[in-house]
Amino acid sequence: MNNIKTTFSISDLENLSGVKAHTIRVWERRYGILTPERGETNLRSYTLDDLRKLLNIAVLTEYGIKISKVARMGGAEIEKMVVELRSTRQDIAHILHQYKLSMMTFDQALFGDTTDHLLTKMPFREVFMGYFLPFLEEVGLMWQTATIQPAHEHFISNLIRMYVVQQTALAGRKLKRGASPDYVLFLPFGEIHELGLLYLQYEIVASGKACIYLGSNMPLDSLYEINKLFTGITYITYITVLPEERPLGEYIVTLERKCRQSESALWVVGRRVSEVDLVNNPYLELFTTLHAAVAKFG
Repeated sequence: MNNIKTTFSISDLENLSGVKAHTIRVWERRYGILTPERGETNLRSYTLDDLRKLLNIAVLTEYGIKISKVARMGGAEIEKMVVELRSTRQDIAHILHQYKLSMMTFDQALFGDTTDHLLTKMPFREVFMGYFLPFLEEVGLMWQTATIQPAHEHFISNLIRMYVVQQTALAGRKLKRGASPDYVLFLPFGEIHELGLLYLQYEIVASGKACIYLGSNMPLDSLYEINKLFTGITYITYITVLPEERPLGEYIVTLERKCRQSESALWVVGRRVSEVDLVNNPYLELFTTLHAAVAKFG
C-alpha cells in the first residue's frame, strides 16, 4: 500500500501553505501561478510540484514581494530567492515553510540546512522550543485534517529525533566519567511518544548532570534494579496516552511509591497530568507541558 501523498486538494494547499483557498483561486485566475487538473466533479487536483511552488511563493509574499512580481518569475528564480532568504532569515514563518516543504518532499538535506543555519544563530534549546515544537504542533493539525499521511509524520519526527540525539551526544562530552546519575528517564509500557522525554535528556546533560535513559516500554517492576544501585535520584516519565488499564491518578501514586523506596523523587510530564489532583507530596512533581519541565533547568 502506497501511503505517500502525491496529489493534493485546494484545502490541503491551504492547510500546508497558510494561503487561503480563495486567494489561491484568485492567483490562478489572474496570474496563472498554478494549473490544477480537474476531475469528473470539477474539483481541483494539485501535484507535489504545485505544492512546492506555492510554499515558495508564500514565503516571498510574506516578505512583501508582490504576487504580480512573483508571477513573472520563473520557477528557478523563485527557488533561488527563497534559498537566499533561508541563508539570512530565521523568523518562524519562513522556517516553518521550509520544514513543511522538507516534509512533503522528503528532503532531508533541506531540513538539515535549515536547522544548521538556526544553530549558527542560537542554542539548541531555542531551536527546539522555538521552531521544532511549533512545527510539530502544525504537523498534528495537518494529521487531524488528513492533509498529511503517516510517512510524512514519521519522516519529520525522526529527523527531529536525530537532532535531539546528536545534540545530547555533543553535550555529553563535557560530563565527568563515573559521575553518579541524578535522573532516570523512562516511558511506561505501551507509551510511544518519546520525543519530549528525549529532549529532557538533552536538557539534563546540557546542565552538566548525569542521567540514565531507559527509553520506552519500561515495566515498572524493572525500576527495582535501579533502586538497588542508586538513591536520591529523580525519575522522569512522560505520559500522553497511557495508562489505559487504570485511572491515571492511581497509576502515578503506584509509580511514586516505587521510586520513593530509594528516597527518590518522581516527575511526571504530559498533558494528561492535568486530569489528576495530587498535591502536598514532596516526592512528586507534575508538569502539564514540556516548557514547564524545561524551566527547571534554568
